[in-house]
Amino acid sequence: MKPLRPQLRGLIFKLGLFYVLLSLPCLVLVESALLIYEFEDFMGAIDAGALLRASEHGARDLAEVWPSAAQDEARGLSTWTGAWVLRLQRPRGELVRDESFMLEELALDPIAAAVMAPDGRVLAKSPAQATWQLELPRAGDAEFRAALAGGAAQSLSGADSPYRIRRVLTPVRDAGGTVRGLLLVELRLPLPWHRFLLDLSLEWPIVLGYLLVFGVASSLFLATWVTRRLGRVAKAATAWSRGDFANLIADPSRDELGRLSALLDAMALELKALMRSRAQLATLAERQRLARDLHDTVKQKAFALNLQLATARRQLGTPAGAERLAQAERLSQQIQQELVQMLDELKTTDALPLPERLRARAEDWAQISGVALTLDLDASVPPLAPAHEDALLRVLDEALANVLRHSGARRALVRLAMEGDALAFEIADDGRGARSDARPGMGLSNMRERALSLPAGQFEFTSSADRGTRVSLRFSATGASAS
Repeated sequence: MKPLRPQLRGLIFKLGLFYVLLSLPCLVLVESALLIYEFEDFMGAIDAGALLRASEHGARDLAEVWPSAAQDEARGLSTWTGAWVLRLQRPRGELVRDESFMLEELALDPIAAAVMAPDGRVLAKSPAQATWQLELPRAGDAEFRAALAGGAAQSLSGADSPYRIRRVLTPVRDAGGTVRGLLLVELRLPLPWHRFLLDLSLEWPIVLGYLLVFGVASSLFLATWVTRRLGRVAKAATAWSRGDFANLIADPSRDELGRLSALLDAMALELKALMRSRAQLATLAERQRLARDLHDTVKQKAFALNLQLATARRQLGTPAGAERLAQAERLSQQIQQELVQMLDELKTTDALPLPERLRARAEDWAQISGVALTLDLDASVPPLAPAHEDALLRVLDEALANVLRHSGARRALVRLAMEGDALAFEIADDGRGARSDARPGMGLSNMRERALSLPAGQFEFTSSADRGTRVSLRFSATGASAS
């Protein structure tokens, strides 16, 4: 059971359960609302006289067929009654044409009818095996006598809860006006909420099946498109917490999770560059601290020792002793010179990463020249050998100097980027390009030589009057990386 616990607390289970719990009441609510609205509309038509008109029409039809049914009165009247009830119940039947399907929605036997003799006997009834008993009027009731005396259908009393009951009694008269019998029709429909909550119909298995399919499909979708991708994000975040920024999410999708993954990948690269810069700056700060400490202590003491040795050599009269002191003085001077060299090396700023050194050089140039500068420097460029970094700095200085001296450009671009295993470096401007017949100068030759001195180095120089000048070089970053 332990391996299942993370899954049961996971996003798939929670969202799947949420969808099922949300869908079920929504389906019940929507179906109930539609059913109640259609039920009230149907009952409104019934109360407006639809059942009375249908009963009068049926009584006239029965009066026409009564003589032919008299030979076998019970069988003939039963056949006609059953057929008439079916006509009333069928969709678009004789009762309410647009809402007759409500009858089948709410009850198995919504309508029952009976043909009664003037003395109150039941001559025929349909359906014969109904789920409820037809409420027959008695011959002595006032409603029964009124129907016999009148010529139109009479509405009888009926209950409204938990069923809506409408009863109509109509006299059946022949062509001479003689009452042959009475046609009783009763409409009995349960209230929608009663049917929906208490009756089990075929719709419930369908609803449950739909919810099951919907929940499984939602879980598969979440597992394929959401949680698996979130798992890659979590894996990458775990690697980043250990300082391993090489493990990127690399989600190619363009949806919200894809855009979030792309932002996180960019953040990881920036954090990698920031951590590298911080480490290098910390190293530089430590070197400068050591330089200050050596300058303030060891260097000063070495200088004082040298002075003391010189004084002692001048005061000592013996040649042998003076020679020994002179050797000690020379040794002290060598120690002092080596300290100066060590201090110069410790104070150097070359510990900054190459993109930052290029940025500093280019921004200083832009401030002096006034040319609008665009920098596109990839912070993920690995450290290069000092000679190779120096070559790129010299190419940058020469190219920017040419922009300032010859092009008259308004904008310039400096770009450094990784392209697979290669490193691309580019300086471009929008100024006046060199003429096609112009001979290359020493600066261009120097840039070409420096580029070709790099591992697998390639150099390209393009210039035109309408597109400006572009200096680009490309070389192997693996071969140029610092060991």
